[in-house]
Amino acid sequence: MNEAGFSIHTPTDNVLRLEQAVLLYHGRSGGSLATVHEVTMVDGSPIIGAGRPMNAKAARALASALLKRAAHGGFLPETVLYLHGDLLLWWVPPTRRHLSFRVDDDHAQALGGQERGEVMPMPGLVFAASSGAWQVWAVKGSARPTLTTPLYQAPFFNVHEGGAICQGTAPRPEGSTVDKIGAWNDAFFRSYFTHPNASGKLVRYRGGAYAFWRDMLDGRYKRFPERVLADAGATLGKLLGYVEKDQ
Repeated sequence: MNEAGFSIHTPTDNVLRLEQAVLLYHGRSGGSLATVHEVTMVDGSPIIGAGRPMNAKAARALASALLKRAAHGGFLPETVLYLHGDLLLWWVPPTRRHLSFRVDDDHAQALGGQERGEVMPMPGLVFAASSGAWQVWAVKGSARPTLTTPLYQAPFFNVHEGGAICQGTAPRPEGSTVDKIGAWNDAFFRSYFTHPNASGKLVRYRGGAYAFWRDMLDGRYKRFPERVLADAGATLGKLLGYVEKDQ
């Protein structure tokens, strides 16, 4: 019987030392469990010790360590800005999208109707999705964002200050891989926008957010008026934790 060869290639001359083992358990119903075991060497042979359940933090740390050495295959579209672990950031260039609004009786007059929908111009947007986050910010211009690109409050209802998206009844896609970008975009744009969530200014517009979207729905602007965007006080680099050098 031929034995399969196995080897580990590292980019340095460092010697890898076996320290821990991870055991994976799968149930018939689809459940999974991982345990972490310390490994000790006895007479030159590795001995796996008692295990402890792997928590979410340990799983993320392991995935992060592996991803630093992993080579990602496949084509990454220009819209992908950042990919690390299960965190995915992508850019949606300025375009036209259909938005649907459904507001309560108290704000129907301010919007021009309780339920309205229309294809309207959108600003450039930066989305972030992971197992624990779903956020969106606006950017100015049509160039692909860089680390120094200023971020602005996304001008939409259902978006909190800081970019967090109120999911409501919108179905949230499973997974944050590149192939799911279209599903995340649809989940956001095809939901009903019901009310402002930001504690600060959603837009810099006379009359406020309802007046702005009423005018947008009425077709007042052929291009999105970027002057209404409220500064989020951050850049893409600061969002990701990069220290920007003096220009």
